[in-house]
Formats: sequence, C-alpha cells, structure tokens
Amino acid sequence: MQTQFLDNDVLDQAKSISGKVADRAYEADQAKKLAPETVNDVIKTGLLSMSTPKTLGGTEANLLTRYEVFKHLGSACAATSWCIGNHNMACARLYSLMGEKSAHYLKDVSSNGSVISQGVVPSGQVVKSSSGYTLSGHWQFLSFSLYAKWMLLCTKLPTESDTPKIGYVIVPADLPGLELQDTWHTMSLKASMSNDLLVQDVPIDENWIMENKPAVTGDDVPFALRNPAGFSLGPAATVLGVAEAAIEETIQVANSTNVSTGGLSNTVSADPIKRSEKIGNQFVMADSVTELESAKAFLNQELYNYTFEVYNGLPLAEDRLIKLQMAGNLARENAQSAVERLFKIRGANGLYETKSFERYYRDVRIGTLPSPSNPDMIRERIGRFMFGIK
Repeated sequence: MQTQFLDNDVLDQAKSISGKVADRAYEADQAKKLAPETVNDVIKTGLLSMSTPKTLGGTEANLLTRYEVFKHLGSACAATSWCIGNHNMACARLYSLMGEKSAHYLKDVSSNGSVISQGVVPSGQVVKSSSGYTLSGHWQFLSFSLYAKWMLLCTKLPTESDTPKIGYVIVPADLPGLELQDTWHTMSLKASMSNDLLVQDVPIDENWIMENKPAVTGDDVPFALRNPAGFSLGPAATVLGVAEAAIEETIQVANSTNVSTGGLSNTVSADPIKRSEKIGNQFVMADSVTELESAKAFLNQELYNYTFEVYNGLPLAEDRLIKLQMAGNLARENAQSAVERLFKIRGANGLYETKSFERYYRDVRIGTLPSPSNPDMIRERIGRFMFGIK
C-alpha cells in the first residue's frame, strides 16, 4: 500500500464501522436495502463527503484514500461500498458543474448526511415553455435511492440546434411527480437500492438545471479532487475488496473443514482430510491470490503515479489515463476470476444462500457488467491507444 498520500483519518473512519457493516450484510442483502444503522454509521464517519471540498465541509479524500476505503468496505458489504462510491461521484460531479453554487447541496451532505442519488445516462428531457420548465424521463440504476434527499439526473436540455444538448438537473427526491419504482430485483448488489425513477411533465426550477460543462477548472480544483477523465474507481476497488473477503473466508473454511479424498481402490485411503491439505486446492488458492495481488499492485501503482503527478504539478504521462483504465479493467476481471476459481475449494457448500461466499460470488460480478466498464470496450480503447489510432 502506498502511504505517502493516504489520509489515514478517513480510512480509519471506514475501518471503525466495517465490522458492524459486515454483520448486517446478509440481512441487507435479503431485505434489498441497507439497514438504517449502516447508513447512520456512514453518515457519522463523514464518508459521504470524501469528494467534497474542505471549504464546503468535506474531507477532500484523494484517489488513493478512496481506493482503500472502497476496498475495505467492499470486503464488509459490497452494496455499502457501492452506494458510498456512487454518492461521492454525484458530489464530485455536482461540484464540477456548479462550483460554489453547489454549496447548498454539498453542505447539506456534510452537515446533515443527506444522500445524492444519480442517473448518469441521458434518459430524460427538459422542456421550456412560457410557464417555465418541465422534466420528463425514465432513469435506471439510481443507487442509494431509498435514502436519497436529492436526485442528480443526466438529461437533454432545451436547444434550438439539431444536435442534442446534454446536461443535468438536480431535484428533491420528494418533489411531487417523481415516481421511484421498485425495480432492483437482481442477482448482484441486492442492497444497493439501484431503482428506476419515472418522471412525467414535472415542473422544475430553472436553478436546478446545469449544462454539462465544468464550472471549476484547473488550479481552482483542489488537488485531491482532480479526478482522471474516463476512469471509475469505485467499482474496481469494491470488487477487489469482495475478492479479498472471499479468499480470507475460504482459507478459514478450508482449514476447518474436511473433504473426502474419494479412494480409487481398496488400497487407497478414503479418509477425510482438511480441504487445505489437498494439493489441488493449494494450487487453486495460489492462483486466486496471485491473480488478486497482481491486480491490486497494478491499480495501486497507477493511482499513486497519477496522484504524485497531480500533487507535484507535473504534466500527466502520455499513457497515464490509459494505464489507469488498464489497471481498473484488470482489477474488475481478476477479482471475478479469483472468486469463481474458489468454488473448486468450496464445492457445493459454496452455494448456500445463508453463507457469505454465495453473496461474494454474485456481488463480484458487478465489476464487469456496467456499460462504462465493459471489458471489451476498455480493451478497444487500450488497443487503439497502443496502435496510435485516434
């Protein structure tokens, strides 16, 4: 772990609640909703304000710190880490689009623990008329939605051009006419509350509308909040944490349970041995751990390099952003592969829904499913960069 830029105060806050969060993970998964106690713990630790400037009450946690937080909480409960990551991404986007005008919302987060849920696909339309503005649309995947006070929604804005104009609106979650639909009946991240939002001709305030262009740029952005374009940290860090938890639990299980050797003849003993004593299982564990550690090392290295360049005012290396995307993709794919391989050790016992491993297997798959982190799309970007294709 690179510690030069690590904010241990923020990471310690995450560590202080991870045990309780892990204890509630099974019930949250079954209820398809984070427990109120978990959300209150997250609020008290200030983890909702990691991507908020200190001037607005936040902690300005840099990428390396957020990486460790998401990974640590991902080991405890992937849905909790996912919700915190999506909320902080919304805070960062809101600050970028509104600058100091975002103070009303971000101070509400830092002072009151208010949650912002976001829909990042332009799935709506703002219409301007003589009486004002109205919003319509259907947004999917609004994580943390059941606890949200604000909704940040990507949408088409009014324009006289034939080219669509993309922007954002931020609306109160309790605005009359907003219908949050209970659609998140899924295999992975069941407790993330990533529901749909349906809006039809709802009047909105003009001040809630933002064009998709930064209001804060260059040196005005705090060092810690200068996020690399086109790179999403939360999913990669979260699933690495899931894989860490799956490996740790599998080691405990393998050291404490027996498995039959399945004698092949009367002369071969079929006496049970510990799962950890089977050479094949040792190979499986070695491969999973090696795969996971290589991904962690690559991602940590590139996060450090990016942070070092930003903090020291250095120009980014030409391949810095593509290497971050490489490292993020490797993390997501290796985490999934490492967990899937562990089924060779766990056997049919790994299928029980009452045990954690089955949830790890489901949750780790979220890393490669969202469109922005589709592995083939990332590979295409990497290949085009290496071949010099613009």
